[in-house]
Amino acid sequence: MNRTISFKMNKGIDSALRVLTTLRRKQFDVQGFSMIRTDGKDSEFKITLVDKKQESFERAMLQMRKLVDVYDVSEAAE
Repeated sequence: MNRTISFKMNKGIDSALRVLTTLRRKQFDVQGFSMIRTDGKDSEFKITLVDKKQESFERAMLQMRKLVDVYDVSEAAE
């Protein structure tokens, strides 16, 4: 089952690469991601993960909340 995490960032693509690298290093199965520029310098991202276990998705959201410049982390409605 695929689930999507939605979050916002201040620094655009540089921060997105940092997030994706962190998720890969923590061995999360990233299926895809998208980026939309919002008002000003902020960007909204959506990362789709393959959720093999309920705990893995929750762990991924916790990892996202720890990162600098990442805020408004939530599960995206599909």
